[in-house]
Amino acid sequence: MKDTPYRGRFAPSPSGNLHFGSLVAAIASYCQAKSHEGVWLLRIEDLDPPRAIPGADLAIIKELTRFNMVSDEPVIYQSHELQQHDYFKALEYLIDNKHCYPCLCTRKMLIQHDIYPNTCQNNLFPCTQEHAIKIKAPDQDFVFIDKIQGTQSQNIQKQCGDFNIRRKDGLICYQLAVVIDDAKQGITEVVRGIDILDSTGRQIFLQQTLNLTTPVYAHFPVLTYANGNKLSKQNHAKEIYGEDSYELTRMALQVLGQEPPKLTIKNQGHMLRWGIENWDIKKVPSVKEVTFDSETRLD
Repeated sequence: MKDTPYRGRFAPSPSGNLHFGSLVAAIASYCQAKSHEGVWLLRIEDLDPPRAIPGADLAIIKELTRFNMVSDEPVIYQSHELQQHDYFKALEYLIDNKHCYPCLCTRKMLIQHDIYPNTCQNNLFPCTQEHAIKIKAPDQDFVFIDKIQGTQSQNIQKQCGDFNIRRKDGLICYQLAVVIDDAKQGITEVVRGIDILDSTGRQIFLQQTLNLTTPVYAHFPVLTYANGNKLSKQNHAKEIYGEDSYELTRMALQVLGQEPPKLTIKNQGHMLRWGIENWDIKKVPSVKEVTFDSETRLD
């Protein structure tokens, strides 16, 4: 029986241009997909309009193209009408099958709780007040083998309790959207940062509840500055726009545990091709963080 063709993805939010940390994520997912002769897809996760910066999506696509990483199929936008239809169809299924309930709790009410105390679990639909929608989290262990981090076990009820799948303002939450997107795009493996690892149990639970296939997962370490802060848009990581693509690709491969050579001709395309041909996910560090020396690059 022939193996299912590999389908991977990179899914940035349009809250700013690419920085080095997001480039590492793109290269990791790209090399893993292409080393399996697979498809690599780009998805713009723009579910949260207040965080989206106009034009950031096109800037991301343009920058990835500069690094020779182009989606093998049309780019998907979560805000697109067809995507939204699928999200609300899944939400309707969960409501009809009594997996969720309206939650009237405010952030102020929950500020002292690390785990949701199930305050609204007995609420019923329809609810005439403005409300979020929470799904009932099972008190069971979800065990999966991460390709980088090894065997993982997560108990959603003990980890976070019931969680939102639709916000009070009517927007679909990330956890529900991402499982619908991955299923719709036929994603077979998700390669992403370890900062999202604790979401995996919730996503597997939603996949099982919605009768969707669960992809394989691989979580690489996040980059941090010497002060311990994550290299991210929230921490004002510098954009990589216009910087040396060859050097950045080589540094990204080094961060990911690969051992790229210094090419005689500094050609980014050749370096990326080396990364694909020599890619070994077993060499990616399994630690939670890799310190990034900002003085070496990105002054």
